[in-house]
Amino acid sequence: MAEPGTASAARVRQEAKGRELLADSGALWSALPVEWPREAEGGSAAALPGWGWRVRRSLAALLLRPRRSFQHVHEPVDHGAALRLLLTVRLPLWAALLVTLGVTGPTAAVQEGIPLFDARLVEALSLWLLLMAPVGVPLLYAGLGIATHVALALTGGAPRSIAATMRAVGYALAPALLGVAALDLPLFLGQLTLPVYLGGLGALTLLTFVVAGNALTGTHQVPPIRGFVVALVPAAMFAATQALRAVLALGELPGYAPPPGLPYLVP
Repeated sequence: MAEPGTASAARVRQEAKGRELLADSGALWSALPVEWPREAEGGSAAALPGWGWRVRRSLAALLLRPRRSFQHVHEPVDHGAALRLLLTVRLPLWAALLVTLGVTGPTAAVQEGIPLFDARLVEALSLWLLLMAPVGVPLLYAGLGIATHVALALTGGAPRSIAATMRAVGYALAPALLGVAALDLPLFLGQLTLPVYLGGLGALTLLTFVVAGNALTGTHQVPPIRGFVVALVPAAMFAATQALRAVLALGELPGYAPPPGLPYLVP
């Protein structure tokens, strides 16, 4: 077992090597460290930074240099790297939320806030969607990528493959999914109102739109105006899916107040 000082020195060397590779655009084809090989040349895994460093640097690149992060696309696309990043930013807080809910139990009373839907059914659907988060992330990755590629093809053609579009949209989702994971904690613990959540979701949707627009422009080398027009598709789909989850979690619709004693509702 390595001594603490030795492990710390190795970590410093790894991070220095990672910064060197980021600065040298010709050393590795990808500007996103999560796509780097697991081992350096010669088979030494210790020469490259660990997964946590790669995730932090990749998120920073997506936020600070979105266009430059997608100038080079290697095909066949490594969908596994993109999904690992999305699951890394989404699942830790999700797991903490499940543990908290398992300890504390339901935090809010069942409400008849959605017309024509029984409150217990709404609560069951909300819990089911929460539990399906590990499956929902790959479905979101594939669904948004396919829909975006279709929109790109319908607005003048897609210069690169559908896999390249899925990669671009998938990485563009990563910062927003981290925000969704953070918002889910107060949402499902009953400490967040729907208007406040929708405000936060609006900011995350704008972030997705900006990063996806740059990602599509860089990936397909199309004019920026076209890239951002097509980016409306994944941004709208992301907003719709997350807003649906919030409505089910809180059991209410914005601007709707159920009248007392509806005769056609069967308890």
